[in-house]
Amino acid sequence: MSAPAPTAPAVSAPEAKAALRPRLDPVLLVPALVTLLSAVWDLATPSYYGDEAATLDADARSIPALLRLLTNVDAVHGAYYLLMWPIVHTFGIGEVVVRLPSALAMAAAAAGVAALGRRLHSPRAGLLAGLVFAVLPQVSRYGQEGRSYALVLAFAVLASYLLVRATDESRRRFWLRYGGAVAMLGVLNVFGLLLLAGHAVFLLARHRPLLRRWLITAGLGCLPALPVVGLAWRERDQLGWLSAPGASAPGDLALWLAGSIGSLVLVSLLIGLGLRSRAGSATAWLTLTWLIVPPALLLSAAAVALPVYVPRYVAYCLPALALPVGVGLAGITFAPRVIALVLIAVLGLPTQFAQRQPDGHGDNARAVAAVLTQHEQPGDGVLYHCLNCHYPDMPREFAFAYPAAFAPLDDLALAESPSASGTLRGTTTDQATLDRRIEGARRVWLIETGGKNLPGPLAGRGLHLAAVYPADNVTVALYEH
Repeated sequence: MSAPAPTAPAVSAPEAKAALRPRLDPVLLVPALVTLLSAVWDLATPSYYGDEAATLDADARSIPALLRLLTNVDAVHGAYYLLMWPIVHTFGIGEVVVRLPSALAMAAAAAGVAALGRRLHSPRAGLLAGLVFAVLPQVSRYGQEGRSYALVLAFAVLASYLLVRATDESRRRFWLRYGGAVAMLGVLNVFGLLLLAGHAVFLLARHRPLLRRWLITAGLGCLPALPVVGLAWRERDQLGWLSAPGASAPGDLALWLAGSIGSLVLVSLLIGLGLRSRAGSATAWLTLTWLIVPPALLLSAAAVALPVYVPRYVAYCLPALALPVGVGLAGITFAPRVIALVLIAVLGLPTQFAQRQPDGHGDNARAVAAVLTQHEQPGDGVLYHCLNCHYPDMPREFAFAYPAAFAPLDDLALAESPSASGTLRGTTTDQATLDRRIEGARRVWLIETGGKNLPGPLAGRGLHLAAVYPADNVTVALYEH
C-alpha cells in the first residue's frame, strides 16, 4: 500500500492576496523614480518655445481642424497631437500639464533601460544603466518638453526589450508585442523607424535564423506609419530651415548625448571596459548598433539628399549610451563605481542648470508675454519678425503659448488665422494692406528673434522708438507715431 501523497500547506487568504499582489522591483523602480524626479525638477520654469507653442496651437483646434492641419504640415507629429488633445482640453495649457506626459514617458523608459540591462547582463548592470540614463542631461531636457521625443524614446526602449525577449524565448506573444511597439514608434515619429536598421544588424550578428520572422513582424509594424511617411514627404519643405550637417556633426552628436566633454570621456572609457567582457557581447551588438546606425543613416541622408538632421531627432539613442555604461560600472568595485556614477551626474550639472533657466528651451516667450501684459494698450498692433529665418513670422508662435497676453494685440501682418488657413502660423497679408494697417495704428509692438535689427520691418514708416524692453534673447520694442 503506497504512502499518502503529501498535502500542500494551507495558505491563508491574506497570504494568497499578498502572493498575487505585484512586487515593486527596485531594479526598475529606482531608476524610474530618479528619472521622474529629475524631469519634474523645475518643470514649469523654462518658458514655452516655438516647438511647444506649435503643440498648443495644434491642440487648440477642433479635431477636424487639426486633421486638416496635418494634411498640410506637421504630419510627423500628428499622433502626438491627437494623444495630447484630450489632455489639453481637459486640464488646460499650463507647462506642468503639457510637459508631465513626457516626464512620465522618460520614467517608463528608465525602467525599460534597467529591464534591458538586467536581461542582457545582470540586475546590477540593469540598475546602474537605469541610473546613468536618469542623470543624462538630455533625458530630463526632453522629459520636460511638450513634444513627442520622450514618447518616441520610450517606445524605442520597449521595442528593443521585446526584441530581446522574442529572440531569447521565441514566443509569438513577444513578436506580436514587438510589432505593436514598432507601429507606435513609427506613427509617433517616422525617424524612429531607423532603429529597425540597428535591430537588423543585431539579428544578423546574434540571431540570424530569426531574421525572416523579424522581417515579417517589423514590416507589418511599419504599415501604420506609411500614411505618415507619405504626408511627411509631401510636407518636406517644412524642413527648409535645416542645412546639411558639417564634418563635425558626429562628434557634436556624441557630445550632445553625453552632456559634456568630461562625461563623454568618462562614458567612453566605461563603454570600452564593459564591452570587453564576454558577458557584454549581447549588450554590445544591441546597443552599439542602436547608438550608431540610426544617426549614421540620418546624417548620410542629410548630407547627400534632403537636410533632415537635428540631434533631437535621434534622442531615442540615449538609452543605447546608458546600457553599455551600466555594464562597465557593474564590472568594477563598489567605491570606483559610485565615484564614476556621481561624476557622470556632476559633469552634466552645468547643462542641467542651463536647461532649467527661463530661456532654457529656446526663446523666452513668457518674458515677452509679461512685458505685453504690463505695457500694452487697447488698439496696439504687433509685428512678428525673425532675422535670417526660413519663416520670418516665426515669433507669432509665442501667441499660441501665452494667448492671454497676445490676444489684445492686432496682428498687422496676418491675412488668415492659422486655424482658418490650415497652417501653423497663418498666412501673411499683402504689402499694401500691411502698410495701411501700420499707418492706422497709433502704437506698434515689434517682437523680433534671431538677433537685433531695429527698426527692421518698421523702417521708414514715420514711427519713432518709444521703448525697448528686456526679454532675455527676444527683442521687444514699442514704436509710436
